This record gives sequence, structure tokens and C-alpha cells, in this order.
Amino acid sequence: MSAACLPCSWEDQLASLRRLAAAHSANTVVLRDPLNLSWFTGARWHVPQTLNMSCFDVVISGLGGPQASEEVRIVTNAIEAPRLRDTEFLDRPVEFDVVGWTEDRSVLLPTGPGVLTDQPTGMGANSIDAQALLAAIRRVLTPGQQHTLTDLCADLARITGRVVAAIRPGESEQHVAGQLVAALLDEGIETVALFVGSDERIGAHRHPLATAKPVQDRVMVACCGRRNGMVGTVTRMVSFSPLEAEAATYNALLRVEQAFLDNSTPGAVLSEVFALGAAAYGENGFDPAEWRRHHQGGLTGFNPRELIASPRTNLELSEGMVLGWNPSGAGFKVEDTVLVTANGPRILTVDDAWPTLAVGGQPRPAVLEIH
Repeated sequence: MSAACLPCSWEDQLASLRRLAAAHSANTVVLRDPLNLSWFTGARWHVPQTLNMSCFDVVISGLGGPQASEEVRIVTNAIEAPRLRDTEFLDRPVEFDVVGWTEDRSVLLPTGPGVLTDQPTGMGANSIDAQALLAAIRRVLTPGQQHTLTDLCADLARITGRVVAAIRPGESEQHVAGQLVAALLDEGIETVALFVGSDERIGAHRHPLATAKPVQDRVMVACCGRRNGMVGTVTRMVSFSPLEAEAATYNALLRVEQAFLDNSTPGAVLSEVFALGAAAYGENGFDPAEWRRHHQGGLTGFNPRELIASPRTNLELSEGMVLGWNPSGAGFKVEDTVLVTANGPRILTVDDAWPTLAVGGQPRPAVLEIH
């Protein structure tokens, strides 16, 4: 599926916005936050990926009347409008409002007491601040978004596994990173975060950006990929010598991860899940303070980490939320994308070709050993 092949309907999102508008006696919603643009449109809102700045806004009007009167308008500039029409919104029921590239497009955005917006600054004192309200809606995926994310994660795991399995000693970390970026982009997946660390760098640096260092004995590749607005996350490791005694250390890390996974259930509070996972380090032979050396993950779905779990993260988990736990220690790391369901966490980044270990009734990724 290419990045321009968007979901055919946003009816579930519109239904949520109708309820939100009715609850606040509003008739219009203005979306400017990139995460909300991903949630509503599935489109690529960026031009340079280095900026958290969108190249268009969305105005949904007529929410207080009959559905036939509802309208979705894309507000953008003259540079981006042709591309957005031809790729991101091809055959979608939208209208365009376009300003010159020297102009401020915000002048075309409606304001007032009947307008809900996710970026109230500069939107007029009478507009309704809906940042938190929209975040709460966005964090529970619609059925269509769950399907889209499942497809993305399956491809992300398969491609990452294939590239990692092909690594050989002597290749540079940068070469490995380039191979993965190219393989993902071939299937319409943008790389929004990528770490490649080898040998001593895995334990020394929790965010090992790729360098020219040649791979010698062990490699960790961690990747966050985005397609159709959704983000999946995965980590895989390969070793060119037998793990031997270190296999027990990696298995202990999987048991730490199990504490995070087993407690990621609807109704659980994220800070409590974090506390149980953090405590599992000491319970499994690691330094009890190991969790302080790197964050342990948190809420994902439209961003590599939208909300990082901590002792103060008082978010209650619901069915349809997405998590990425990433415990690490002693030169190892494990990470997958997980959907919260009534039947327990469902791991989405599954690759049948990758070797697994059974931990807590779940197949978890092993370190691939190539001798």
C-alpha cells in the first residue's frame, strides 16, 4: 500500500466530531495539530520531516445540522494545493481554500463560540479549546485505523527483520540504516525514527544514531515507521557469535517486558503499569535503577511516542489504545507495537520468519544468531 493510498472513509472520525460538537453546542471543528491531521485524514501533513509543522489545516463545518450539510475543507497555500489535490486527497470529498505562499493561511480559519479548535492560540478568544478533548478521542483507534495499523506493523516487522537478517560483519551502521530506509520506502513507509547501534554502542547509548563504525559482533536496529498517518515501532537484534551465558540476560529482559505487557489492560492506569514494569528490573537480576537510564515507552499510534509513561502519567488505558514498550539493559533491548484489547495486549509487529521465544504465553522476538 502506498503512502498516497488513503483509507476510503473518515465516517468514524466524523461521528466522533459530531458528538463532540453536540456536547459543546458547536458546529465547526478546526484541526491544525499534526497528530489530529493524521488521525482525521491519514495524509502526509509535512513537507520537511524535521519540522512538527503542517502544510495544511482542516475545517469540518456543518456538524450541528443534517449530515448532508457537512463539509470538509483543506486550507493550504498555493505551493502545496496541487500536490495535496493529486496525491493526499485524490478522490476524497474535500474542498480547498488556498492562499498565496506569502500569506498567512490562518486568516481563512473560522473562529467564534461555535468553533472547536486544537490550537486555540491566535484563533480568537471566543473559540473553544478542544486540545485535550480531541487527544482523548484520537488515542482510541477506530476499527479502520486498527486495521491500517495492523497492516503497517506487519510490513514494518517483516521488512526490518529481513534487513537485520541480511547484516554481515564489516558493514557500517550507516549502510544498515540506509538499507532499511530504502526497503521501507519501497513499500510506502516513511522512517520517522531510526537507531542502529553495534557492539559496545548498544549498551553505552540508548539512542544510537547510525555512525560509520563497522559492525563486528552484535547489532540492534530500532525503527519507527509511518504510513497513512499511523506509526508502528519495532526493535530487532542480531548476534554473530553465540550468546551463551548472555542468553539468560536477554531472557530476563523479556520477563521485564512481560510485566509491562501483562498489565497493559483496559482500565489500568499507565503510571501503575509503568511502576510494575520498572520494578521488574530488580526482580529479574538487573540494577533496580535500570529504568532510570532510558524511558520505558508509552502511548503510540500517530507518533513514535505521543505520551511517555512515567510515575506521574495518570492516563487510564482503554481498548483501542496503542502502546510501545521498550525496556533495555545490559546491551539488549526489546520493542514491539501493542494494541490494548479486552483479551489482553495484541502484538502487531509480528514476523513469522523471525525466531521467537515463548514468554508469558506470548511469542517474543529472539536475538537472531548467525554463526
